[in-house]
Amino acid sequence: MNEKQRIKTSKFLSLVLRHEPECIGLTLDPAGWVEVNALLAALRQYGRGITRSELEEIVATNEKKRFAFSESGTRIRASQGHSVEVELGYTPQVPPAELFHGTATRFIGAICAEGLRRGSRQHVHLSAELDTAVKVGTRHGKPAVFVVHAAAMHAAGHAFFLSENGVWLAEAVPAEFLELRESEPLRSYSSGPGKKSSRASMAEETVRICDTGEYTAHDGTNIRLREDIATAVAGTVLHDLATDAPVTIPNHETPARLSVTAETTLAALRRLSATPGGLVAGLNFASAKNPGGGFLGGAEAQEESLARSSALYPCLLAAPEYYQRNRTCRTTLYLDLAIWSPAVPFFRDDAGDLLAQPFTASVITAPAPNAGAVANNESERIGEIAPTLRRRADFVLRMAIAHGVRRLVLGAWGCGVFRNDPRQVARVFAHLVGPAGPYHHAFEEIVFAIYSKDEMMHRAFTDALAGSAAPSMA
Repeated sequence: MNEKQRIKTSKFLSLVLRHEPECIGLTLDPAGWVEVNALLAALRQYGRGITRSELEEIVATNEKKRFAFSESGTRIRASQGHSVEVELGYTPQVPPAELFHGTATRFIGAICAEGLRRGSRQHVHLSAELDTAVKVGTRHGKPAVFVVHAAAMHAAGHAFFLSENGVWLAEAVPAEFLELRESEPLRSYSSGPGKKSSRASMAEETVRICDTGEYTAHDGTNIRLREDIATAVAGTVLHDLATDAPVTIPNHETPARLSVTAETTLAALRRLSATPGGLVAGLNFASAKNPGGGFLGGAEAQEESLARSSALYPCLLAAPEYYQRNRTCRTTLYLDLAIWSPAVPFFRDDAGDLLAQPFTASVITAPAPNAGAVANNESERIGEIAPTLRRRADFVLRMAIAHGVRRLVLGAWGCGVFRNDPRQVARVFAHLVGPAGPYHHAFEEIVFAIYSKDEMMHRAFTDALAGSAAPSMA
């Protein structure tokens, strides 16, 4: 058997032993094994006949050791990568400090937001060698490599397994344990304060500050936040649209001041908190499945910025039901759940510098529907995106009212990694808070903080709020 024939046969064996044994009339046992004689007979019957020695040659020479014989040599199975239900019988192992996952650059955004998911396979595949991960990524397009902080993940209670051919396996890798490896082709994905590794270090420092309840500002001032953090965590509660009590929408004499600004949510919260007025809160454009999104791994989006700059992360950890229920739901529209965190201490600015004068602002954590994932994987539900946006935006506003919020920071909710159309999101909010909307007189001020170089993003909101907004591009 020449090399071309070996490769072709090896690929077909992968199909049979990993995914579709029924295509040649076979059934795998619960551990993924099949009798060698039965496999050879089925291959002959379906015009793919090979000899026992040729099968042994394929198993021995396969570069990735995809297949393994049983100790007796009478059975064979794939080492990992199954999409059919099998129990491989691997025992949990202690992983090395770091593992690697190769992918294509086009998947970076989704992985930063959602972590690594197993998809149709039983496990996420990880490698101990960087070179192997690069090769895997190359198979999918322009390669990208994520470092998996395996020791930290294992310490947090996640199980790792090691296959017979040396591939590390995990059921999933949450985004907080991932870090995009810095390299020349990937630098365009590092934005905001410093590079990704710097943001990951900053996130670690933020966690330490939240644990100890204090830090030293750049001017040498010791800032104590222990009581404020404890109060914010204790006051964090889960809201469920299906069970929340009805809310009476206020009808104040003066309508809300509406503005569209070219600033981050963090900057808007800091600015409003520094001026007299009613209670300030901001909407966290949240991951539905991972507290703080990918901020521990250095990812950079709106939620990551808020988590890195405040005590939001321990607050989110205090509402595990939000993440558990969203992880088990079967749609990336996600559930009508949200988290209220009161008076969260914020102690960094947009540059990542620790503040000599921290401030507090409340946070509403709610996921927009993941329009990109719905389009790719649930096309039959595309028509549900708009009504989900409307229903959940109304839910957010009602939550704010229930907690006495008077000044609210919103923005281009779900218009980044989740790929919602900014014009659609802007129209939804304009319908609710504009002059004819039910919430036009419910708040003192609503700021749409749009931090984007894309002029169309700003234009979507200024156009939708035309006649009621006081646009500012400062």
